[in-house]
Amino acid sequence: MDTKIINTNAYILAGGKSSRMGTDKGLLLFEGKPMIQYVIEQMQPIFDKLAIVSNNPEYEKFGLELIPDLIKDIGPAGGIYTALHHSEAKLNFMLSCDMPFITKEAIEFLVKNAGENQIVLLENQGKLEPLFGLYAKDCEAVWLQLIQQNTIKLQDMVSYFKLKIIPIENNEIFAASFFKNINTKEDFNNALNQI
Repeated sequence: MDTKIINTNAYILAGGKSSRMGTDKGLLLFEGKPMIQYVIEQMQPIFDKLAIVSNNPEYEKFGLELIPDLIKDIGPAGGIYTALHHSEAKLNFMLSCDMPFITKEAIEFLVKNAGENQIVLLENQGKLEPLFGLYAKDCEAVWLQLIQQNTIKLQDMVSYFKLKIIPIENNEIFAASFFKNINTKEDFNNALNQI
């Protein structure tokens, strides 16, 4: 039986039209299911509160609370702010809608290793993965200030907080394909070929 992660909300960021894909990534069918469905299936058993941040009403069909972006057209920085503003939980798990390979075990590993940090992210080949991470509610005010100062690149934003970085190398919980980001039709076809 799955045990729930307590005092932590979860948010799937499904920002909308991908300029490189030409369509809404989370709704693309991957092995017969919308990509976001894989994410929901891994997250639902372990979080009491799971919501989708998106301006696209099509996401209502997944039966989760749909929260429109409070600050539009600035990409995932706006989605994370919207989730932090919406949440009443101390910790919040943020995850992109286009990661069909993620696992419950990986999410639980990250939460278990959070400690007293404001943000906990994985590092993949020297690159941070801000769209698979834990964000404390108390990041909200400074996050908004950064947006107001036009600092909206996630890699820059997270450096303003008490940040814990967990490298994924040599950790069997994170398979090689785990962080295949699916941004283009070519990425999508390559991912399909890996199954």
